[in-house]
Amino acid sequence: MRRVVMVTAVAAIAPLSVVGVVLTATSWWEGLTMAVSFLLTLGVLREWSLDGYPRQALFALMFTMAAWIIGALTTSSPISFVPASLVGALLLARTKGWKLWIVAFALGVAAIGASSFFFHPATWELAAAYVVTPVVGTLFIAGVILVSEQAWLVVRRLERAKETEAELAVAHERMRFAGDLHDIQGHSLHVIKLKAALARRMVRADPDRAEVELGEIRRLADETITETRALAYARYELNLVAELENAKRLCEAAGIAVEARLDDGTGTSAHPLLAHVLREATTNLLRHARPTIVTITASPGAVEVTNDGVIDAAGSPLRGLARLRERVESAGGMLRIERPPGRFVVAARIDPVPADRAKEDAR
Repeated sequence: MRRVVMVTAVAAIAPLSVVGVVLTATSWWEGLTMAVSFLLTLGVLREWSLDGYPRQALFALMFTMAAWIIGALTTSSPISFVPASLVGALLLARTKGWKLWIVAFALGVAAIGASSFFFHPATWELAAAYVVTPVVGTLFIAGVILVSEQAWLVVRRLERAKETEAELAVAHERMRFAGDLHDIQGHSLHVIKLKAALARRMVRADPDRAEVELGEIRRLADETITETRALAYARYELNLVAELENAKRLCEAAGIAVEARLDDGTGTSAHPLLAHVLREATTNLLRHARPTIVTITASPGAVEVTNDGVIDAAGSPLRGLARLRERVESAGGMLRIERPPGRFVVAARIDPVPADRAKEDAR
């Protein structure tokens, strides 16, 4: 973008300047002085950036102003103000109160041009060439610089906005991945903890039952590893029917009575997020509540989990559900959490997926 802005500024100013030098220069040294001035100005333009100007900018301004003073006093080159105006406009474009500074600078350039009256008779032609033209030309050059810088600033802001958007997208994806990882490992580790405690109690009283529980722990660990690997490769997806059966087994293992009802539907398949909601709700009630009975109602379009335990609202049991609510709503569904007297209800609803489309997605 810097190159585009520089080329635009040069294209707007250079042609008129070259034509002016060709038409007004009366000797080779005048042309040489103008050439050196333009080369110095080009050097400043090459280092032009939104972050500042090179140190040689001040030297270029001094040289070009000296060339303009000589050109005005000798009336040898009425356009020798152009390099000085260009460098001056570049330096003043970012100063505080730049409008007044640029107007004052244009008047200063015109005042230097008016010094031509010291050694030559004052005429309208001389005033037009060394006073009016420098004022108008300086303001035109400053306008080109200001428009170029504003366009440059807009492009930079757009680029930074795109960078910020990309960073936010990465952060959002990391949060989504962290939420999915929590859903997998948080649930499984909690179940492993419960089964390990059960196996510890049974190791002497019922060794066979303890061995079964240890086998379940190993199976859960293997499943967790498999699901985590699938998540890493973006293939992780829960099944509502399997998750309902898993929730029943977990609640029964924890000594909680379960009433589960599943409506298979006709020609439709449940959205995978409903299985995530069921898993998170089960994890929450096992970890934070003390229910005696849990009621689970599931269908291809909705899931509802009700328990008669008390969840500590001041704790953090709803963080996983809060993340799931965002995902469910982004999928066009809704998730509600209610606390009627003596009960805690988690319910989600998402339009079911047609069975034929679900098969195509699976393939």
